Amino acid sequence: MIVISGCSGSKKESVPKLKPLSFKFTPPSNTNESNDITIGLLSPIFVDTFKEYLQDPYKTYAKNMESDFIAMLTARGYKIKGPYDNMEQLVYGDKKEIDLLIQPVIDLQFTGEVLKQGSIHDYVTAKDYITYYYDGDLSMVGTMNLSFAEPFTNTKVLVRSLKTEPVTFKMKSYNAYDDTNIPLTDPLVWNSLSDNLTKVYDKTLQTVWNNLEPAELQQKKNESAEIKKNSGFIKN
Repeated sequence: MIVISGCSGSKKESVPKLKPLSFKFTPPSNTNESNDITIGLLSPIFVDTFKEYLQDPYKTYAKNMESDFIAMLTARGYKIKGPYDNMEQLVYGDKKEIDLLIQPVIDLQFTGEVLKQGSIHDYVTAKDYITYYYDGDLSMVGTMNLSFAEPFTNTKVLVRSLKTEPVTFKMKSYNAYDDTNIPLTDPLVWNSLSDNLTKVYDKTLQTVWNNLEPAELQQKKNESAEIKKNSGFIKN
């Protein structure tokens, strides 16, 4: 991809610096209580349809969420095993000890027509070239699909789809490009995403925190224990 031109005015204006990513959630309270529920944590992942998950800022979004899930579960008084990258990492002993296996799946939905088309004239070749850039309003909604399962059979005993209110913001790229795939590292794109992903991150984990009450999960632990007992996997 080639940068065609800057979109922010004078060439003397300095290029905006990329803001550091600051995805961090602090649990509202620490119960200082323990319970007898052992939680196995699978690392947060994005839905399969979200293809940018390997790139920042999304890669850090999921990685930091893993740490904050540990902080929330600890503050709620659960015993924790993991995090695990996938089910294959759980050995027999882990599955035997774990009462409920949590899989957080992140889904970010964007709506808005922000991709624009322009042109630039090359006086050397006397040709006009098509350019692409962002300029418009974008809305983002974060959904956390949270499942609690029995670890041997992966039978889900509780599934929650926790959605945030939309966050709407101006999305404008600093540069224009020769391709419709505007890079996430464009300084204005990056900074807009950094600011607004932080808002969605905080709202999402506040909602998750509210859904980690031990009283409800104790009931689900009992359901999971019955499934485990009848699974045929437990050795005497």
